Amino acid sequence: MNRSIVYIVLLALLSVGCANRGAGPQGGKQDSIPPTVVSSVPLNGTTDFHGKEIQIRFDEYLKLDNPSGQVLVSPPQQAQPIVKAVGKTLSVTLNDSLVSETTYSIYFGSAIQDLNESNPLKDYTFTFSTGPHIDSLTISGRVWFAQSRKLGVGTTVGIYSVDAPDSALYHQPFLRIARTDTTGRFTIRHVRAGTYRVYALQDSNRTYTYQRGEPVAFLDTPVVAPANDLTLNLFVEERNDTLFRTDTVDSMATATLRVRLVPFIPHAVLQLLTPKDETVATLWATDSAGVRFEHIKGGQYLLRMVLDANQDSLWNTGDVMQHRQAENVYYFPKQLRIRDNWDFEETFRWQDESNRPY
Repeated sequence: MNRSIVYIVLLALLSVGCANRGAGPQGGKQDSIPPTVVSSVPLNGTTDFHGKEIQIRFDEYLKLDNPSGQVLVSPPQQAQPIVKAVGKTLSVTLNDSLVSETTYSIYFGSAIQDLNESNPLKDYTFTFSTGPHIDSLTISGRVWFAQSRKLGVGTTVGIYSVDAPDSALYHQPFLRIARTDTTGRFTIRHVRAGTYRVYALQDSNRTYTYQRGEPVAFLDTPVVAPANDLTLNLFVEERNDTLFRTDTVDSMATATLRVRLVPFIPHAVLQLLTPKDETVATLWATDSAGVRFEHIKGGQYLLRMVLDANQDSLWNTGDVMQHRQAENVYYFPKQLRIRDNWDFEETFRWQDESNRPY
């Protein structure tokens, strides 16, 4: 073979080899592992701690995502801590005085992330005590909005001693707190054995006390720790009690819907709503035969039942100082698909399934 031809073939092969190396995956597999704690001063779970600064060392470089919104100290502090990430070290400087003989927990949510890939270390909690032991009981449950039955996401839930006055909610920070997750669930951790009053606040200004106009919820009776599966219903004392609207339906619409309540309950008001909670029609349930919505347009609907306990044709909100809850609201657990020219019938077993459909 001619030498020049051999030379040309070799150059072509080299070019292909270089191109293949450049086209392949670069840099190896993407890191998906969150940072790992290597050490801390003091140790997580330490007792008799009276310092002001905590240093936590990780195995990789860090960054923080919205620490002011995600980091939660329990018991709450009026002067917010300073949280910083420098290199592989996370520091927390406590700016408020510490209560003696008390367990403290610092919840970081998803604030701690690795520097390059933003992998979050979810729900990391650092705990210490100013006394000789760590309290370990929990109080947990779920928060809803009373009228709409939407999830109370991002709600602060706190406890007071059973001996605290009713006015404590207005001027005294909670003993311990937690924040609800995306499912409305909360767990107050490191609770001391005892009996407590439980409240929930949509605490937008993070004072950890109640100001009228904020959504608020409370349990009717104190609970003994540990306590689980609690339900708190948020209401606004100042949103005027809501009139049950009886809208005029389209007389040309052709669908009907009969709804039976099982069990039947007096003073029940049934409302047909759009998926945006706009009232389409309102009917009062007068007997066990149920109610019949007529002249309905085809489309998607929600079904809501309100117990009009005082029979004033209003949805009455609650009152904290008078220990009055908002009137109970129940949602049929699925959206209704109504078709023109059809008759539909549903049984609303409101005691068994009453969560708002999503």
